Amino acid sequence: MAQNISYTVKKLSNLCPRLSLAVFLLGALIAGCSTTDQTQQGTGSTTGGLIIPSNFDQALKENQKALTDGKDQPDLALYNIGVISAHSANPKKDYSRALLSFRTLVKNHPSSARAEQAKIWIQALELNQKISEESHKLSEEKRALLRARDQLTQEREQLTQERTQLTQERNKLNYAVEKSRQLDADIEKRRKQSLKR
Repeated sequence: MAQNISYTVKKLSNLCPRLSLAVFLLGALIAGCSTTDQTQQGTGSTTGGLIIPSNFDQALKENQKALTDGKDQPDLALYNIGVISAHSANPKKDYSRALLSFRTLVKNHPSSARAEQAKIWIQALELNQKISEESHKLSEEKRALLRARDQLTQEREQLTQERTQLTQERNKLNYAVEKSRQLDADIEKRRKQSLKR
């Protein structure tokens, strides 16, 4: 049991630096790579080339429409869909959609200027996904260890109660034995007295 707990603590301590690195990389990517070439002032989706965190849905719809219409650059639309889907401020962030978008960009447009950035995003998102899976696994192990600890605590309490009951029974038996000795001593004393008369 103690070995499992120390193993879990070691896994968590190994996970923390990687998690910090992944969060840092993801933040840096979002800050440095979240640009678009669609500057439609007034729509609220982009301003000066940067995604506005307040209207991700509209920006996502615009880029999906541009991708299906095929009018604009499909690599740009795929890149923007990936960035919007993975953006930390997006309340509806979808890392799976972001990964799919970036992978499609790299596969279908390998010579695009955004392909290298998409590869970096893919690495960061895969690392984030791996860390999330490890964190989930560790959480499950922690829950299992807590359940085992609770069960052991209950068993210990039960054993303590049983020991208390056995101690009480032993005390009762000792009392009965002592009373029996006293009674035997009294009987013997009376027998001797009756023989002397």
